[in-house]
Amino acid sequence: MKRQQVHTAIYHIGLLLMAFFMPLSIFMTNASMIMIAVNWVLEGKYKQKLNRIRDNWSILVFCLIYIVHLVWLANTSNFAYAASDLRVKLPLLILPIVIGTSDLLLTKRLNQILLAFVGGVFVSACIGISASLLGFGDNFRDLALFVSNIRLSLMACLSIFIILYFVDKGIFFKRWTIVVAVLVILQMLVFMWLIQSITGYVCLFATLIIVLISVSIKTKRKLYSRICLSLAIVVPLVVIGLLAFCIHDFYKPTGENVQLEKTARGVPYDEVFSDGTIENGNVVWMNVSKQELEQSWKERSGIPLDSLDNRGQHIYYTLLRYMTSIGLTKDAEGVARLSQADIKNIESGETNYRFVKNGGLLNRIYVIIWEFDVYRKTGDCNGHSVTQRVEFLKYGLKLIGRNFFAGTGVGDVNDEYQAIYEEEGSSLMRDYWHRAHNQFVTFFIAFGIFGLLICVFAWFYPAIAGWKSRNYYFMIFFLIATISMFSDDTLETSTGAVFVAFFYSLLRWTTDEKREINEG
Repeated sequence: MKRQQVHTAIYHIGLLLMAFFMPLSIFMTNASMIMIAVNWVLEGKYKQKLNRIRDNWSILVFCLIYIVHLVWLANTSNFAYAASDLRVKLPLLILPIVIGTSDLLLTKRLNQILLAFVGGVFVSACIGISASLLGFGDNFRDLALFVSNIRLSLMACLSIFIILYFVDKGIFFKRWTIVVAVLVILQMLVFMWLIQSITGYVCLFATLIIVLISVSIKTKRKLYSRICLSLAIVVPLVVIGLLAFCIHDFYKPTGENVQLEKTARGVPYDEVFSDGTIENGNVVWMNVSKQELEQSWKERSGIPLDSLDNRGQHIYYTLLRYMTSIGLTKDAEGVARLSQADIKNIESGETNYRFVKNGGLLNRIYVIIWEFDVYRKTGDCNGHSVTQRVEFLKYGLKLIGRNFFAGTGVGDVNDEYQAIYEEEGSSLMRDYWHRAHNQFVTFFIAFGIFGLLICVFAWFYPAIAGWKSRNYYFMIFFLIATISMFSDDTLETSTGAVFVAFFYSLLRWTTDEKREINEG
């Protein structure tokens, strides 16, 4: 085998390994990236690679995202954090150059790489579903065993659209294997349901709507166009209808919500301040007799009422919320009406009976509505992943105002966040003093307005410049990645940086822009 054939084989194997292990092992993913980078150096052909950059300078434009991080070291005081951040984001520099200047991939080879990625996501999802069935993990996030549930949901979302394209073009999935494709898609949807990733579902539905509108405009078949346009209208209406139903269901009480004077045993109910928080429409701080609860709970459970449940929550509050969700009075009579299964649920940290009865995404939607209801009534968002983002964004905007032109520097974002939480006397507990969870806001804080504009240009220009190629794969990936950046710091983790850099480079610069990707 010729030397060049060896380098080409190593490059293709490296891409396949990166794609497959991305949802399964960041170690193997990084090892594969190092393998193709070293192979790229040893391969030589530097003049040819420089010519590729000259002919397609959008590669260097994308690399500006990483270069901005290097330039803004001049405005940094925490170099230890900056060095860690630069290491995490190194794929944003390595992969565009290595993949972008390597030989173009045949469509068949590209499809094989994408199939390997789908296979990796499928395996990761199978393991997660098995863990759920076996009762492993304390919460839904634990079902994503190898990477974060948000990153894995983005990968599952991309995989679904890849499979749909394979089916449409007859790639890998012929007529007799379409059933397999449908089953794989259903498996991934079930897994996304189990890990309760709102970000993943938002990306899925938003991308689906955009694709349907795009297809309805481009297709020359009138019936097909009308079907796609109709679906583009129906999908958001169904989602809105589901949310409206969930909100109505949240505020619909299962009890009478009437304050009583005494318990069935004649003990006056405690005079407690009600903050208006509810469970299934029932007021939590109503008809509470702590005296009776302490006595009766001690007879039913071995966990003291002043202790913590199995999730580390105060079991007294867990008990109140759970009993409220059923519509019981919080007294001896209410505890007596709890089943043994209810007792176990409370000890396990379940705050609402519906969390056991229902599963997956519906629980997540309920929790998000509950978080906003509590936040609106009490201002408390501690430990609430969605409403905490409101606080993160609020303080992030303050940091932008203070560092509008120069930014804080790449290494000082976290330090500045900690300082402003302290200075402003944030109601957030110190454990929840996190950053923006919005990639563009994070760019603005770190680099100021000019650095933000450079990063935005570096992200959007290569995509827009290559849009004329009508690359379906890239369009789908780009939409998913961009949407995710508005609700998460997508590039601030190793998995996120690799996911973005790999697919941006693979789908933008490894195919001939003069032809549309097809099964050929």
